[in-house]
Amino acid sequence: MKTAAIPMDGTKTCAVPKCTMPVSYPNNLCDGHRLPGMVVEHIASGSTYVITVWYAEHGDEVGLIHLNDFALGDLFGGRQGFEAQLAKQGFTGVRNISTLEEIDAGPPPGKKVGDWFGPWLPRYPWEMN
Repeated sequence: MKTAAIPMDGTKTCAVPKCTMPVSYPNNLCDGHRLPGMVVEHIASGSTYVITVWYAEHGDEVGLIHLNDFALGDLFGGRQGFEAQLAKQGFTGVRNISTLEEIDAGPPPGKKVGDWFGPWLPRYPWEMN
């Protein structure tokens, strides 16, 4: 028997620390903090989360960075905190992707896809020197 889908680990309030607003299903964030993304459901538990996708540039490279909405709220306090973290890590041109067309667009002229494309990392190769 399938259970009703719920936010991750049965989260009832927004994952942003000190935000007491209720989550906005299927998100782990409230209406004020949620962002567009792809909904993922863990079949065994029925828990859901939203994978947010971020366009970013580093030098002559571009890429898409993925982060789930619980981490977005819990670790960074939402959009502004994550954008500030990416800037601190040397990224520019950061923006949240909201459509499949943006994902499919490919790199702009003069840019190439970076090998850092994928899930957000606490440290990127250029930060290790």
